Amino acid sequence: MIQIKDLNKTYGEGTNAVHALRNCNVEFEYGKFTAIIGTSGSGKSTLLHLMGGLDTKAEGEIFYDDEDILRYSDAQLAKFRRKNIGFVFQFFNLVPELTAKENIFLPMMIDKVKVDEEYFDKLTEKLGISERLTHYPSQLSGGQQQRVAIARALVNEPSVLLLDEPLSALDLKLRKEMQYELKKIQQEVGITFIFVTHDQEEALSISDRIVLMRSGV
Repeated sequence: MIQIKDLNKTYGEGTNAVHALRNCNVEFEYGKFTAIIGTSGSGKSTLLHLMGGLDTKAEGEIFYDDEDILRYSDAQLAKFRRKNIGFVFQFFNLVPELTAKENIFLPMMIDKVKVDEEYFDKLTEKLGISERLTHYPSQLSGGQQQRVAIARALVNEPSVLLLDEPLSALDLKLRKEMQYELKKIQQEVGITFIFVTHDQEEALSISDRIVLMRSGV
């Protein structure tokens, strides 16, 4: 169980202060596909970034089982992220000079971790990109680039995948296709997906549970 307890996050000070999260409390069950919905500025992405350890400057607690990651040192947090968390963002952030395979392997190469080639082969086959691994990002469609980004996030076999508006840069037809693919991947891989979107219809179509955020709550 992932537990968020009395989480507060403020940007700026004094009259310029913006309260992104206000005593936020929520739980996420492992192995489920949870969507977080809300309007722009409701705190969705802030919550996700704190849960992933990309930001630690907040008050409150973020428990993965019985470990509060807000109390981790920088070294502990980096180790936790590498081992447990995968990220997929709105923009694919692929390195244009690297092939699809090299982009997928990049986080493992940086950490000097050996890739499980058998798992990699199964993952890229499930994502339908096994025939495109020698291609560069400019030679891939938007949907193929997104699949590469998802493979990169999953290649280290994390226990939790955090997705921040991952389909919003795609056209409507491709978004519908990728909604189905994401749900299928989550069911096959069996890990926790936490998916941020402003699209209620999208959330309803793919998630097991929906969390609504409004004004940081």
